[in-house]
Amino acid sequence: MPFSLRNKSMALALAVFLLLGPSAFWARAQVAINFIAVNASETAAKEVDVKYFLPEELKPDDVLNTGELDLGYDVDKGMYFVYKKMKFNSKESRTFKVLVKDVWRIEEEEINVLKNQVDENLKLLEGSENYQYAVKAREHLHQEVDYIYNQQRNYSDNIDRRIEEYRSFKAALETIRNNAYDLDYLEHESKALDEMENRKLVKFIIEVENPQEEKKKIQHKHFLPEEVRADDVVEKRGFEVRFDDKKKRSFLSKEEEFNPGEKKKYEILIKDIWDFPTNKADSLQSRADLAVRELKDTIYEQSAEYLFKIIQTRLNEIKASKLLAQPIERHIGTYRLNEKRYEETKKDVERLEKMMSIVRAKKLREMEVGKVQNVLQRLKALRGLAALSEAIFKRGISVTMTWKIIFGTIIFVAMFTTIHFVIWAKRSGKMGEEIGLKTGEEIRAVPKPGDEETAAQ
Repeated sequence: MPFSLRNKSMALALAVFLLLGPSAFWARAQVAINFIAVNASETAAKEVDVKYFLPEELKPDDVLNTGELDLGYDVDKGMYFVYKKMKFNSKESRTFKVLVKDVWRIEEEEINVLKNQVDENLKLLEGSENYQYAVKAREHLHQEVDYIYNQQRNYSDNIDRRIEEYRSFKAALETIRNNAYDLDYLEHESKALDEMENRKLVKFIIEVENPQEEKKKIQHKHFLPEEVRADDVVEKRGFEVRFDDKKKRSFLSKEEEFNPGEKKKYEILIKDIWDFPTNKADSLQSRADLAVRELKDTIYEQSAEYLFKIIQTRLNEIKASKLLAQPIERHIGTYRLNEKRYEETKKDVERLEKMMSIVRAKKLREMEVGKVQNVLQRLKALRGLAALSEAIFKRGISVTMTWKIIFGTIIFVAMFTTIHFVIWAKRSGKMGEEIGLKTGEEIRAVPKPGDEETAAQ
């Protein structure tokens, strides 16, 4: 193709600096991407297809101004690009500028929201048995997000490095986001942090030789395992930890001069991030035990027992693998296998918990139905009273009629009581007059029972 792109990274960095200046980072919302297209022919003017792929993070809404170029999309690569067929004179070069949003940064507002959400989740666990571990998990999440945010600030004046750092921590940031909004992380997985804090160190050996018979400057580029991030490298031996976007891996970089035939050996110390935490497996075991107990004697019992056997097998495999003494390569391979086992097991545990939630919802629904039936029975009794009133009065009892009946009943009871009291008072005044003392008669003793018969004899 009769054109070429050159000095892409330098043009990008220079354009950003000139547009915004070194102190405008936190107010910056735009980035200018500059690239150069060249007609390589030294004699003929030609039409060339100018085409430049934009960074993968950009979406159409992020592209603010393409200048004289058009915006396209490559289905196979899944990336947007700017393009146009243009006429170039011989050896002509042109600089094109594309203005885009600065999507390679984390907003301070999001940092505060993530921290606040973790704090709110922690409050919900106060008094629980895992609260002390949840406190440590909260501190760990805060430290993680602060580290990523500070790395962003450190490269505020270097857009190339900031994009590189953003990509290197992209997966870690997504994990932080998921954990910040997940109460289960604080409640169940927080115990694993104790093991992670006490990790051993792994030694990586790097050997470099200058085979030539003259001095030579060597640009080191030694790739690290894909799980390693910059903060996992404890002893760098003068190397800088960078990130290769194409390979999605960190690497050690340093330029160094070697004498003829000189050999050098470097020992790099890295945290043993491949030591799978046992507490993560124990947490899944506890959740599975609870779910299978609650699903006993339900329609899900058979399915629950089947899944539980699979879960148990995988967890046993994870625990057994930790007892093996292996070289570092096998150790890393075992960790990756355990990660797959853990994710598959976690999905099965979540399936058990979904079944458990259905059973709990059904029980709750049955309780609510029972309450509704009680209410319906009472309403049925009231409808019976209404039917009785309709049969007697040929119509239902209105609110006004109800009060009339109540007041009428009270008046009737009051009148009946008054009349009864008056009659009783009059009768009690005459009661006993036939056996009372006559005028001038003396009081005599009343004989005991049987004495009257004795006196008569």
